[in-house]
Amino acid sequence: MKVLAIETSTYSGSIAVSEDDEILGEFYFNMGPSHSEKLVPSIEWLLSGLDIGKSELDGIAVSLGPGSFTALRVGISTAKGMAFSLGIPVAGASSLELLAMNLPFAGYPLCSVMDAKKGELFAARFRSEDGRIERVTEDMIVSPPELKDIIKEKTIFIGEGALLYKDFMEDNQVSRENVLVCPPYLNYPRASSLAQSGVRSLRAGNADDVVALAPRYLRKSDAELTSKGKNYDRIGHN
Repeated sequence: MKVLAIETSTYSGSIAVSEDDEILGEFYFNMGPSHSEKLVPSIEWLLSGLDIGKSELDGIAVSLGPGSFTALRVGISTAKGMAFSLGIPVAGASSLELLAMNLPFAGYPLCSVMDAKKGELFAARFRSEDGRIERVTEDMIVSPPELKDIIKEKTIFIGEGALLYKDFMEDNQVSRENVLVCPPYLNYPRASSLAQSGVRSLRAGNADDVVALAPRYLRKSDAELTSKGKNYDRIGHN
């Protein structure tokens, strides 16, 4: 099974192609908010370099967020367009879960953290069991103090949000030793992890409805907040 993965939950996106359990190729780009200009040419380039035609793809995996509103829309729209035109299934995945997949053999609980702007964070807790990432909480939007109150034990924080609020977490925990922060090169969701997740989901028959596929923002866009008032769910309710 050949699966194309599209990960655009942050300004640092990536694409990858997996054939069953093997990653055939991956391309990472840190290009700011220009996904709309670069994504499709990058997919064309990667497939051409791997000598794979679009008709050979069996499915598409795409990151659903949470993350950047604009970047997620570009990635999901591209995935939906390709899935429709090729007549192949698509499987979505949480960007926070993809972050946790960077540490499959972690010896401590994991907390994936992404900057949600406005002084808030997207977060979710996970644990590693024999190389498998298992979810402990749903994706949620929290303030740094709220996240501090949730964490009660030594925890590995992964994601660019972890670097952003590293000093706050260390200064407000009972012990700095309870806060382990990943180095920068591990702090972005990877399309290779998404590709493997997509292969597993599609093999199990867990494809998403292409028509209904949409980003998981966890809160309203700025335009919606302006027109309807600030009304979004917090602490894991979405």
